[in-house]
Amino acid sequence: MLAAPRKRFSFLTGGVALALTLVGCSSSTPGPRRPGEEWLKSIQVEGNKTIKDKTLVTGLGLRRTQQRGRAPDPYLVQVDEDRIRGEYLRKGFLSVDVRSRVETKQNATTVIYTVEEGIRARTRVVINGLPQDPELPVSKVRAALPLADNAPFEYEIYDEAKEGLKNVVEDAGYAHVKLDTKVVADRANHTAIVQLDYTTGPKSRFGPIEVTGIDGPLRDAVENRLQFEPGQQYSTAAIAATQRALYGLGRFSTVRVQPEKSDPTNPVVAMKVDVSEGARHEVKLGGGFGVDPATYEVRGRVAYSVAGWPFPMDTASIELRPAYAMLRDASGYEPRIRALAKLERQDVFWTYSKGEVEGGYNYVAYEAYTAYGPRARVGFSTPLGWDKLQLQVGWGIEQADFRNFHPLLDESLRMQLNLNDTEVVGAYTQAVSLDLRDHPLTPTLGAFAEVRVAEATKYAGSNYEYVQVVPEVRGYVPLLRGAVLAGKVRTGATFGDLAPTERFFSGGSSSHRGFSERKLAPSAIGLVDGDLRSIPYGGGGMLQTSIEARIPITEIKEMPLGGVVFLDGGDVTETYSDLDLGNLHWAAGIGARLLTIVGPVRADFGYRLNRKGGMNPDPDSKFAFHLSLGEAF
Repeated sequence: MLAAPRKRFSFLTGGVALALTLVGCSSSTPGPRRPGEEWLKSIQVEGNKTIKDKTLVTGLGLRRTQQRGRAPDPYLVQVDEDRIRGEYLRKGFLSVDVRSRVETKQNATTVIYTVEEGIRARTRVVINGLPQDPELPVSKVRAALPLADNAPFEYEIYDEAKEGLKNVVEDAGYAHVKLDTKVVADRANHTAIVQLDYTTGPKSRFGPIEVTGIDGPLRDAVENRLQFEPGQQYSTAAIAATQRALYGLGRFSTVRVQPEKSDPTNPVVAMKVDVSEGARHEVKLGGGFGVDPATYEVRGRVAYSVAGWPFPMDTASIELRPAYAMLRDASGYEPRIRALAKLERQDVFWTYSKGEVEGGYNYVAYEAYTAYGPRARVGFSTPLGWDKLQLQVGWGIEQADFRNFHPLLDESLRMQLNLNDTEVVGAYTQAVSLDLRDHPLTPTLGAFAEVRVAEATKYAGSNYEYVQVVPEVRGYVPLLRGAVLAGKVRTGATFGDLAPTERFFSGGSSSHRGFSERKLAPSAIGLVDGDLRSIPYGGGGMLQTSIEARIPITEIKEMPLGGVVFLDGGDVTETYSDLDLGNLHWAAGIGARLLTIVGPVRADFGYRLNRKGGMNPDPDSKFAFHLSLGEAF
């Protein structure tokens, strides 16, 4: 655990101490004992090598007897002996022998379990009843059981694989398949024989499809998202894909895609698709706070959306995001207000395509200035023949005026940054993304790649002309014991005019964790009231790179807790040609992740390794602490 500075984070120490005190008070304590009354002092295990004492003792019934300060019940001693034997049998120790004895000294009793593990059984798998079907080789079924022949037997792995062993046959077209499984113990040969007996029935195909619960354009949208049709070979994968596609529409509270299997001899399987439309009106209220070495920020969010308005496939929404940030040095505050109205339409031209129109107003106080003005955007997105490959195109226009300049931005610098004139940026945008991750929020395997391009031109209504390109690649590789190695590279370049609001910034919980939010960027550095200040104003070239190991540690109330070790590098420069790959800003750090129902709650501490003084960005800071929601990438 990383020790935080005592003054700044002293409340954490008090909170932990209070929590430990409460835990200690809530635990069971033995009641008073009469003189001469026997009581259970301890539970011990001898001879165990494969399974630890803590694992064996934690689930024993005698633990409750010990907590209550009572004498051990001989019947319960025998029951717990069987529990320990069962734990070893599940690990494949078919010849295990467990014996118990009770020792008493001055009314204090100790229950001792002696374990003779024996030889761990090896696995052998026998599969019966599969048809002669080239689409269903024995190897395909065998691959669904992650227990190799001659590998140590593990009952938990076998038990968890049962459903998958049935599904792999059902997915090959055998809708009426039945599977009987059992484990036969061959103690003489130290072998656990896993026997899979299939009764497949006829190879099936989809029959008539009935859609209920919806009418009109939404019914058409449902029918267009069905991943199967009458006459097609039966497949559980097609059923699951249909269910995902219908939930992905975002309009239904429940989706049921059910096959009719009442007649096990009928190769034609009728399908019923039943959906229930979700609530049309939704109100979201939220808020939060952020702390970094520079500011304290309080945020709010108010949003309202109505589905099916003004037309059945439309969703209209309005959103207001106010925030208030106070500088830690008490030199001022930064109000931030974002207002947005949006209209989205599903299946605007064809299935899965989406169009949106939005307009809004921003009043945002940045470090160097306050920018305010209206914005509007029209966008369109669609898969490119594959749901993992997406295309987005659009046009947007934004007007911004500037005020409340920081004292370090003198007149010449404001003219250089084009802050004395009204900014109007109109641009055409395109983005192509390929998402091969196994999970969008907590990926453990796969890759993600994206390229975004924007062209600002007078034909788009802009008084700036430039081309901006931002490519990004992420990758995820599983390691031993659930750990994951994750990496990211993101870069950006602007060729042409450089609009103030389109400059690049880095630093923060999702980019470079050695810096506070937006602090890694070209900056105005100087003395203000005798203190050294660094005020970022952004640049035209950017590079971010990160690599981190995500390591599971334990669980807290069934929520996985993990640790992270990371190395972040990057830079933001005036132009892309100024980037020096041999002289990036580097920071190393550690962090913690708690996987909650709303996603990973993340705390990171990054320490800068180089370029910490002189005219470098944020020269008086050596570290940054980040508390956020979601993975860094």
